[in-house]
Amino acid sequence: MFRPSPETARFRRIPYRLIASVLLILGLVVSVILLVSLEQERLLLQGFSQDRTVPAELFSALWQSRRDLIVITLLVFLVSAIGIAAIITFVHYDSTKRTLEEVKGLARNILQSIPTGVLTVNRSGVITAVNPTAEQVLKRSAADLLGHRYETVFPNGETIREVLDGALRAHRHVSQKDLPYESAGHVPRTIRVSTAELTGDEREPAGVILQAQDVTEWLALEQRVRVADKLASLHTLSSGVAHELRNPLSAVDLNLHLLEEELKETGALTEHQERYLRVLNAECRRLSLILDNFMKFARPGSVGLHEVNVRGLIEHIVALMQYEAEERRVRIEQDVEDSLPSLLGDETAISQVLVNVVVNAFQAMPEGGVCRLAAHACESEGRRWVVMTVRDTGVGIKTEDLPRLFEPFYTTKSSG
Repeated sequence: MFRPSPETARFRRIPYRLIASVLLILGLVVSVILLVSLEQERLLLQGFSQDRTVPAELFSALWQSRRDLIVITLLVFLVSAIGIAAIITFVHYDSTKRTLEEVKGLARNILQSIPTGVLTVNRSGVITAVNPTAEQVLKRSAADLLGHRYETVFPNGETIREVLDGALRAHRHVSQKDLPYESAGHVPRTIRVSTAELTGDEREPAGVILQAQDVTEWLALEQRVRVADKLASLHTLSSGVAHELRNPLSAVDLNLHLLEEELKETGALTEHQERYLRVLNAECRRLSLILDNFMKFARPGSVGLHEVNVRGLIEHIVALMQYEAEERRVRIEQDVEDSLPSLLGDETAISQVLVNVVVNAFQAMPEGGVCRLAAHACESEGRRWVVMTVRDTGVGIKTEDLPRLFEPFYTTKSSG
């Protein structure tokens, strides 16, 4: 538990000790004065008792006055003692109260400053504490959480509900477990959850404490780092493969041309042989193109940025893919927004990306269908953007394949 520092506690003990000491000294001074007065009266009464001229009534009154003075002295002692005790008790209570308030304030400030979401639940299942980070992670306000049973806050089947059920009922705690989390009206996120037993002052079980952290962006960054590492390895591999294959391929291509020329000169080139040579030359060119693409992947060249007419680009792609679309019984459509602004980019690279996506769309519609290319302008964060989309009526992409869409060389096709 939080405790005040020794310096603070020592400073707080000084005032009420000082006050008590002053009051005690005052009480002693008054008592001494009264005792001195009593002693003087006693001596005076002794003198009067020896003097027979003093009337008996006066002598009796003096003794009564002396007894009253004794009672007053005792009352002064009693009132002083009670007053000192009351002041000490009040000051000690006030100091303890201030210390408790400071401890509560310190605990509250620490809880609210922790960058990890913290939520506590007592043994009855009632949420007793929550910090601002937990409100952000769980997408719920403190008013919706505090004082409510967690079963009413988190519906059945929700990951937080399952974690708290296991921790409270089966004492089954989790540590740094990544869970999918989706609240009403919000984008699905990934949160990292840990639970631990919450104990009271006597170390008895008092409930459960849950820590939650939104790690969606962190996991995405981690994935990008892994992809970057994989790309670096692929760059090295593709560069080496392309270099090693380029030389023998060039030799094969050269010798095919020499063989073709020699057969033509001797007149021994038959029609079948010429057809075979054309096929071999075509395959050599295809392999050379593949190697060129490998080299581009290994050593990406500089991007040539210039204004791109999006409407003209899409019309060119539609015309380019029209023949293949007819062969596959696919109707290719375009929908380009009027007065669409030009964009700054590499037209060749953009065209290649769109062609690849359109080809994938065709392949996803083996029985035919509709492929639609669209472009429209939008504004985000004070900047204008051009959004280009390719939609098809094919079988779609499996959920398990979505995270790997942008991995190099990843494919679901058996032929690669």
